[in-house]
Amino acid sequence: MNCTKCGKEIPEGEKTVCEDCEKKFEVSSDKTEKNSKLKLVIAIAVVILAVIVLCVIKVLGNSSNIGNSIGNIRNYGYGASDGKWIYYLSPNEDSTKVGISKVKNNGDEKQELLMDDMDIVSINSYKNYIYFIGIGSSSYSETDEIDNKIYKMKKDGSDLEVINDNEFNNECYEIYALNNSIYYIGVDQNIYKMNLDGTNRELVSENGTGYIGITNKYIIYNVQNEAGDNYITHIMNIDGSNSRAIIENERLYSVDVSENYIYYTNAEKQIYKTEIDSGEQELILDTTAYNLNLKDNYLYFLNYADVENEDYTVCLYRIKADGSDEQAQNIKTLSSYSGYINLVGDWVMYMDSDDNSGFINLVKSDASGEEKKIYTLNYEEYYNSINDTEDTAENVNTDGQENENPESETPDTENNVTPEESNTAQ
Repeated sequence: MNCTKCGKEIPEGEKTVCEDCEKKFEVSSDKTEKNSKLKLVIAIAVVILAVIVLCVIKVLGNSSNIGNSIGNIRNYGYGASDGKWIYYLSPNEDSTKVGISKVKNNGDEKQELLMDDMDIVSINSYKNYIYFIGIGSSSYSETDEIDNKIYKMKKDGSDLEVINDNEFNNECYEIYALNNSIYYIGVDQNIYKMNLDGTNRELVSENGTGYIGITNKYIIYNVQNEAGDNYITHIMNIDGSNSRAIIENERLYSVDVSENYIYYTNAEKQIYKTEIDSGEQELILDTTAYNLNLKDNYLYFLNYADVENEDYTVCLYRIKADGSDEQAQNIKTLSSYSGYINLVGDWVMYMDSDDNSGFINLVKSDASGEEKKIYTLNYEEYYNSINDTEDTAENVNTDGQENENPESETPDTENNVTPEESNTAQ
């Protein structure tokens, strides 16, 4: 008989191919199997690489796409996160100065970055820098007519510099870092943007406002109505075009934005939402909500436990932003009232105090109950140190020597910056 592959004559039997063709077939099969395995390995590697890239893009997008959220900035912007570190306003150890510290996203390894004699608001973490508003710094001219300045510094606390002075509104407490620009309100109460180094300042919108809230797509702001007796909340595109009222003839409070919805409280502090350009309002929760803040489809706010029964215990609540919850969930009961809540990383940051100490606290935003204190001021230790300093000064004076002791300061356990809400403020 003949080989069915090459036609070579082979002995009669069960085999249908010659030895040469059989060897070629085995080699070919082995190569095919190896190629198949190699293709499978490459395919798996490509999938893994794609997942890694998507995760990196997500992290970088969250950390560098915008310096801080509307909800945080509206709550004074005392905290911001880049996914790895939380940057926040904090006194130093003896509470003689206030500045910016950082702590890892798990609440550990606190580091002081900047301590100065200025008040700080509107912290933005953007790319490799921290941007913020400094008020009344002793590091710069005391004769300057405008106290508010916009600063930048590296995330290790170095290279502090002023990037806007004299063209920045002294009544403005909001800046936003995004799109390689800083958005702010000028001295003429119009909205401007500038490069990250403070150059190339340009007008975004000429509307005369005292408040801005900015996302990657929109700018929220208040403008006075025609009668001049109220303020109406407007929205426009990030480039300053297509300005319109969110709800006709109404001012919204505690405004925040997620995708195509705006969340806010009305004058009675009830929580509402509206789809952008719908003009319709939907009640989320009929309660009294203070310091409203939004993150990951949850709304966080402060309220008293039970006002009707005169229980004025302050509680931190959260509720689903889609309105599906019938009642809010209590995730933390406070000892006193916090002037702000900031959402940083996986935490809610707030200030609290008891009979013995004042502190800045982190509590998990998922309502698991986990918490970390990132600053504590022990009242007894603080006042003892003050008294010791005063005693030393008195002893120096009785010896006829000049008293070099600086004027003592009170403990900074409350909000260090408490600007009064102007007519145009949110």
